[in-house]
Amino acid sequence: MILDTIIGLFVSLFGALIEGAAIITIPLINLILAGVEALVSLFVSGFTLGRIERKKGKKRSSIQTTLNAVLLLCILFALGWVFLGPKVMNRSVTFVAEDGYSLPFAAAIIHTNESDQHVRSDNAGNLVIPRFGTTGITIKDPRCIEKTWSQEEIGTELIVGRTVLGAGLDSLAEGLLKPVGE
Repeated sequence: MILDTIIGLFVSLFGALIEGAAIITIPLINLILAGVEALVSLFVSGFTLGRIERKKGKKRSSIQTTLNAVLLLCILFALGWVFLGPKVMNRSVTFVAEDGYSLPFAAAIIHTNESDQHVRSDNAGNLVIPRFGTTGITIKDPRCIEKTWSQEEIGTELIVGRTVLGAGLDSLAEGLLKPVGE
């Protein structure tokens, strides 16, 4: 029963989208056809193209028109929430060592109002954190000196101190990743 209701909702949403697209595209098609007709009629007299006409037999009530507008706004809001919501609700932070290297796959703890979340940065040292409700970030990585930033101290880049192990690993990786000709 619930599945039938959900399927019916999607069918009605699809119908409203098709109807809204028809309201916009039919006048555009007529405008394009009128332009073609005007251009061709300069050279060929009596040339006409058939135009698309709207159905005039069916009158709509104002309630149905209002409901369709509300439905269209709800669809636009849902699409905005899906595509723009993560960009607004989250922000990106980059871990950078004092010597200028980024810290790929650095282990960190994001402290929020509800809980602590253990995460790792990506291969460029970037970490996506919640924009609201974050109380602090702690870096807990053997390559770095453990440090905690409060909410006010969190910027787009967080400078991290290196341990001897972290600096040694970077110089080793730099030596191994050099091209053969150098």
